[in-house]
Amino acid sequence: MNQKTYIEMRRTSQYINKLREYSVLIDGAEMGNIKDGGRLRIDLPPGEHVIQVKIAWCTSPTLRFTLAEGEVLKFRCGSPLRGWKLLLALFSVLGRPENHLFIEQEEEKKALW
Repeated sequence: MNQKTYIEMRRTSQYINKLREYSVLIDGAEMGNIKDGGRLRIDLPPGEHVIQVKIAWCTSPTLRFTLAEGEVLKFRCGSPLRGWKLLLALFSVLGRPENHLFIEQEEEKKALW
């Protein structure tokens, strides 16, 4: 049986960077772009990979993950700048561009019974 092995990326909908797309980098190569509130599916071979999102010169920290044959992993990305933290946007872009965005693996929700 030939099962598909891929990841699904979901981007949060936010005011900051609303009109701009994030580039999704896997193992250093651009694999696609994701719009505000959008989703992206990327087929990958099984094994260990590194994922990161990028906008202009700003990035997220890298996240290492292992993908098994036939497995589907889900990730979420966006900007940590919300609410009053939007006032820190200029500092974030100029002072800490490697933390301007975030990426995290979503946990599988299991039934309680």
